[in-house]
Amino acid sequence: MTLQRLAAGLLARGHEVEVIHPGGGDGGGKGTFCEVGVASVRWPGYAQVRVGCPGWGFLRRRWEGRRPDVLYVATEGLLGGSARRAARRLGIPVVSGYHTHFPQYLGAYGLGWLEPMVWRYLRRFHEGSWRTLVPTEDTRRLLAGQGFGRLGLLERGVDTELFQPARRQAELRESWGARRGDPVLLYVGRLAAEKNVALVFEAWELARGPFPGAKLVVVGDGPQRALWEARYPEAQWAGFRLGVELAEMYASADLLLFPSRSETFGNVLLEGMASGLPTVSYHLAASRRFVEPGATGYAACQESEEAWLRQVLRALRERRRWGQVGGAARQAVLSQSWAEVTAVFESYLLQAQECPQGGESAHPPLPQALPA
Repeated sequence: MTLQRLAAGLLARGHEVEVIHPGGGDGGGKGTFCEVGVASVRWPGYAQVRVGCPGWGFLRRRWEGRRPDVLYVATEGLLGGSARRAARRLGIPVVSGYHTHFPQYLGAYGLGWLEPMVWRYLRRFHEGSWRTLVPTEDTRRLLAGQGFGRLGLLERGVDTELFQPARRQAELRESWGARRGDPVLLYVGRLAAEKNVALVFEAWELARGPFPGAKLVVVGDGPQRALWEARYPEAQWAGFRLGVELAEMYASADLLLFPSRSETFGNVLLEGMASGLPTVSYHLAASRRFVEPGATGYAACQESEEAWLRQVLRALRERRRWGQVGGAARQAVLSQSWAEVTAVFESYLLQAQECPQGGESAHPPLPQALPA
């Protein structure tokens, strides 16, 4: 979603954009946009994820015929590595993004012993970039502590026209079985080990103590869906949703549960806040940036399951304040537009083109004016 927004924003600002990714795509497009799919394989045990195969020869030949001004590498896999190799051969400046905390995922899959090796690989991968863009100060500090250099900040935006409280649907709540007075808890995201999903169901069980009619709506898919759906068939399993359908689900719920501790940002959190929802999160990444605990949401300042569940209990006790907290949450993210984020992204790309060898500043100056 982030890459889609950035590409659309660059097109709106008059640039030509080519997106190369694993899977489908025939090299076609409309006007100044082109999408190219390359050979890929499924990640073992995670059918929703495809990994692009290396293709530096294909990319080199393609870019020799039509050389891009700057390359943005959004993945550290084999495809991203071959793109960097081709760009280096052709003298194309490279900006890279750190979108996923892969080292922090390892523990969830019993592979924590690989973490030092993965950090070394990532550090080496990004060291040739003009800048490595990170979404939060938390991530910047983490990477700096791991020896990464040339870090730049690129936050994420939220579409406050799409995600808004006015999309609340009484009929949708009725379809979930929610009666008057029944709180609806919502989870939006991948159903995978790294997302800490077990806490969502613990929170629901806590809620059903004081509120026996409390409902849980699960939006998303992933390798753990079958496991959790078999254990909790009485939850509402909505699957993967986008656009207005997703926005209506946010607005029609009452409390967003966000238990992940491995996010580089957390777009879901901003979408929920823009929809006027109180949220329960760990005070990390986007939560640290936008959630004032007790005022614009509920946040656990300690990274323990008990601390997060205590915030769920606090939110349930303060149910009468949910309207006030949700309203303040929306106000907190209203200015976080994708137009502004894209303008900052553009400034990094333009400076990389003009000064491909880097420079001293870790943060290029932000644009002084945004598009009308």
